[in-house]
Amino acid sequence: MKTIEAGIASGIERLRFETGSDFAGLGLIDIQIRKLRWTFAAGSISKRTLLVEQKTSAGLSGAAIRSGRPASTGAAMSDQERFKLGEPVLLAEQLYIALSMPIETDKGIVGVILLGRRSLLSYQAEETERASLLTKELAKHL
Repeated sequence: MKTIEAGIASGIERLRFETGSDFAGLGLIDIQIRKLRWTFAAGSISKRTLLVEQKTSAGLSGAAIRSGRPASTGAAMSDQERFKLGEPVLLAEQLYIALSMPIETDKGIVGVILLGRRSLLSYQAEETERASLLTKELAKHL
């Protein structure tokens, strides 16, 4: 079990580093309570992030889960816009730019990777593509 957790933690850190992100988090769907739980984070500045539970339909993560495709903020958002979006991790981690990638296994979509930046620099197509490839690699550990 520790080897699997180490592989997941290493994969999250690699995602954060290779996409130039300040934050990378793994949210897994808990089907019993129908919520997304944040279970791993790299680059976190908030003690509350791993305590967050949110509806699987909320925010960027919900958009990625529903569509099965990446979801992004595009441009930097104000505090009010981040609040309206309904993605509590963006507020807790003070992220202005975010990218959410669905994690798909043979069981279907089991969660998301949330990448974020505390700067105003948007994600480019190459970074999104790299995040997608690394997310697929990470899915093998779940």
